[in-house]
Amino acid sequence: MPNLLTGGDLRAREHHRIEDDARAAGPLHDATRPDGVRVKVVTVGLELTRKLLADKRLSKDSDALQNEFKRQLAALGSTQTELAGLFGPSMLNSDNPKHARLRGLAVKAFNAEAVQQLAPRIGEITAELIDRLPVGEEIDLVAALAVPMPLHIIGEVLGVPENDRAHVRTLIQTMMSMDPDVSQPASDALAGYFHGLLTGDELDESSLFGALVAADDEGDRLTHDELMAMAFLLVVAGHETTAGLITNVVHDALDNGLWEKIAADPGLVPVLVEETLRHNSPVRNATHRITTEPVEIGGAEVPENTLLLINLGSAGRCPAAHEDAARYRVDRSTTGHVAFGHGPHFCLGSGLARLETEIVVRELATRFPRTTCSGDEQPAVTDNDIMASSKTLPVVLRP
Repeated sequence: MPNLLTGGDLRAREHHRIEDDARAAGPLHDATRPDGVRVKVVTVGLELTRKLLADKRLSKDSDALQNEFKRQLAALGSTQTELAGLFGPSMLNSDNPKHARLRGLAVKAFNAEAVQQLAPRIGEITAELIDRLPVGEEIDLVAALAVPMPLHIIGEVLGVPENDRAHVRTLIQTMMSMDPDVSQPASDALAGYFHGLLTGDELDESSLFGALVAADDEGDRLTHDELMAMAFLLVVAGHETTAGLITNVVHDALDNGLWEKIAADPGLVPVLVEETLRHNSPVRNATHRITTEPVEIGGAEVPENTLLLINLGSAGRCPAAHEDAARYRVDRSTTGHVAFGHGPHFCLGSGLARLETEIVVRELATRFPRTTCSGDEQPAVTDNDIMASSKTLPVVLRP
């Protein structure tokens, strides 16, 4: 069970049982990533999870994280000397005050007003993509809609040229495979792409990347490493998590017999989205943290310099926080999950992810109320220590 908390050959919601059993067994579990790096996975209730996600002793500092990863890899005899770009000094991998500085430069593009201004464009792109889908025959909804829609939007927001987005997506998928033989070369290739984009003459100055390159707060400019790390974070997180959320919401609605119900009453879509976030979050574990001193978690002491993954799914399905927590229900409160994190690192793009998902699901259900799953209704899920969404989602669209 321990290593299945960080990935493995799993299907649909199989990881729910593993995570919930782990929470019942205790708060801490030793696990080993495919690259051999040892981590402790935290499976506790919702209240304690929130406290831990906001605990300053659980650091997000890029240097500290990279040093511990590299120390363990060297001890294993690995020749890997660099980590994927996602471990760079972005706002995700930093503590305050650096975190607040970096987040402040990006927040304007993702505040409520900016997100709502994107709604018409999200609707246009969604309609265009759905118009191309064949009706009455099996399609993979992940490849046909769940991935390209948010990738298109984040590409426009950030300034990634349309012709480059499919290539960027392929590199991201390879980088997140957790196989260092292919993930590191993919990360290096993506770094090369971002370097060219951020230093080139054709960067759209009106895009977020253009604004970040030009950002100057009283003489304080982003370093090249900070720009590169921000690029990795915003491109990957800006579409990967939303694609997973769209996929999980559609799968959950179909699998629980709710599709025709939301087609008849689109007002239920936001409730469905929140229940999926609680019960079947596309983000399985919060990204890596490292302890800066000994920390007690659920009665167990965790030493200094320990890598931690805080499980979000087990917290969302915490029986102390929700009645009948293990079941998927749309008649419960829409609050009470940490799928977007908690505290200073609460997901900057949560509003955009919710909006994109609601627009896609509402449009798809309205047009195709009799849609059904096809083939394997328990598809394989992503095999890494952070994400958990279906790799494919075979469906047949039916008006």
